[in-house]
Amino acid sequence: MMMQHSTQSLSLENILLISQDKMQQLLQTLKKETSILERNILEELESITQEKITLTEQIEKNEQQRIHFLTIRSLNPNEPKQWLQNNKLISTWEKIKTLSEQAQKQNQINGLIINGNRNRVQTEIEIFTTSSPAAELVYSASGKNIKQHDSNTLAHV
Repeated sequence: MMMQHSTQSLSLENILLISQDKMQQLLQTLKKETSILERNILEELESITQEKITLTEQIEKNEQQRIHFLTIRSLNPNEPKQWLQNNKLISTWEKIKTLSEQAQKQNQINGLIINGNRNRVQTEIEIFTTSSPAAELVYSASGKNIKQHDSNTLAHV
């Protein structure tokens, strides 16, 4: 694990490189989470969730270092043109942005898998707890079950 440095001793390049490394680690963690969710290995979810929390906290701390570094130099952290002074910084910043977008997409995918699993389990529960075995399960556009009490199908006549 990399030693923590004060903001004063870190260069902008080092701050961005640390950020890039942490974003890469977060993306890999999210991909591992996808695999765990797809294989439904619940006992591994707690450790992967803790890993995500730790990385997110580290990324946030690093982002605060970047903002502080730029602010004390009278540079606007939200205006990269002010502080991306060379190709190395530009390249690193672009990689950070790309990794961030990939991590957001991967996180959305994981959310969809979780919701899909939740809906599947809810459907199974409803099937097993329905008072009438012939009760219909009708789905809304979002895939949620709609209970039909006054159905006009032959099964309910």
